[in-house]
Amino acid sequence: MLRMAYLIVEKGSNKDIGKRHPLGETAIIIGRASSGNNPGIAVHDDFVSRQHAEIAYEQYRYMLRDLGSTNGTQLDGRRLAPGNSLPLMHNSVIGLGINREEARVVLRFKESPTTSTARIDINEVERTEPVDWLRIDEKKREVYADGKVLSLSKKEYQLMYFLSNRAGKVCSRDDIIAEVWPEAADPGGVSDAAIDQLIHRLRVKIEPDPLHPVRLVSRKGFGYLLV
Repeated sequence: MLRMAYLIVEKGSNKDIGKRHPLGETAIIIGRASSGNNPGIAVHDDFVSRQHAEIAYEQYRYMLRDLGSTNGTQLDGRRLAPGNSLPLMHNSVIGLGINREEARVVLRFKESPTTSTARIDINEVERTEPVDWLRIDEKKREVYADGKVLSLSKKEYQLMYFLSNRAGKVCSRDDIIAEVWPEAADPGGVSDAAIDQLIHRLRVKIEPDPLHPVRLVSRKGFGYLLV
């Protein structure tokens, strides 16, 4: 059964941000919108090539391939070699038009977790590192640190849940905004101060010494990760 999947533009031209692009069984090209060029997913940025990347549905999963673009394609921060394909996972981040290691256009891949009957070899998926001090009860929406339940706000819970599902992996500020502030029409409207305050509140609740964090750590210029 085909997964219900789409891309949502999180960063780029004001003409594009917030647009959702459904995906089906037919391969679709992502490229720069221009006169005479009409890719399946058109974005408005000069750093994006006319035929920049392709998403195809192969063997019960969606695959991302760079089409020899001038400025490159990233998948979750990893740059794709031209012609190479990598599988997309729920919440994968696609970066287009790389300038000084930063993507000018960012699209997030979303899919239904329940409609696929496919199984992916575990070796093909980057594994999440176990966090032995943390437990989350999804049904009760409760978070336990060192066996003790934490009193968390809705935003704190959303961030904790997101980071736990990507433990050991760096989550950018854009990733955090998309997950914790999905209601934000303009991701740029969520200030750095709001993110910093949320991170600080969580550290106070989960760190043995919040002034010297060892569980929720930062990677300057990249983002945060849970360890």
